[in-house]
Amino acid sequence: MPTLEENKSRWDGTYNWRSAGEEWSSGWGTSSMQWYGTILPRIRAFLPAHTILEIAPGFGRWTAFLKNSCTQLLVVDLSEKCIQACQERFAGCRHISYFVNDGKSLDMIPENAIDLIFSFDSLVHAEDTIIAGYVSQLASKLKQNGVAFLHHSNMGEYGSYLKMQNTIAKIPKLLGLLLRLGVLDNVGLHWRAPSMTARKMEVYAEKSGLRCISQELVTWGTRRVLIDCISTIVKKDSIWCRDNKVFRNPFFMKEARNLANLSQLYDFEATK
Repeated sequence: MPTLEENKSRWDGTYNWRSAGEEWSSGWGTSSMQWYGTILPRIRAFLPAHTILEIAPGFGRWTAFLKNSCTQLLVVDLSEKCIQACQERFAGCRHISYFVNDGKSLDMIPENAIDLIFSFDSLVHAEDTIIAGYVSQLASKLKQNGVAFLHHSNMGEYGSYLKMQNTIAKIPKLLGLLLRLGVLDNVGLHWRAPSMTARKMEVYAEKSGLRCISQELVTWGTRRVLIDCISTIVKKDSIWCRDNKVFRNPFFMKEARNLANLSQLYDFEATK
């Protein structure tokens, strides 16, 4: 949980996409502020890129920015609704190709063709078996100096914490009090895959002839619990290859709050 079937059912059906996914950037003020303030600084060394693959674009929140930094953009999603929405939104962009997959295969992507594989705020819902399957395909899809930048769950690190919270949840008033006092983080609120961890990503990369060169473990709507990880992965013979550098960042959401405040001054989409 969440399974592939639950993900497809949610994104193709039960989720209403009321703001085309922009609602998930509200913590930053706007998606533009999140892109330029949080995401772009973390991938700027790899842009522009000739060919980019975006996995699970949703309704194109990051596609809107990626398309301006490449010659060719490939987008893959298990949701037909999401791919259709992207096709309609970017109808005038002839350098974008669209694919519906089964939530785990990249067979439609050409070999040794990708400079940057990007996924943000989507694979956090994918369990460890799905992530392992995707990572096993990256080496054949990336060019020699290609890079994968993947945002995924680290909830598996907090299995005991989640179990404790679920036990306390049987007494709703107590749970509510502990959440209000900040004693507990509501780690079950964000639909993260409980089987996935940063360490597993590092292992999957090594098994596939790849290497994690950085992993940033971050809060996400939490105060202290680092339920997410942003992993940067390359081939072992890449110019980017080095020993992995791991940073536990409990101030990630503080960064988001600062950007949300700045968006009121400088992001005119937010001040209309």
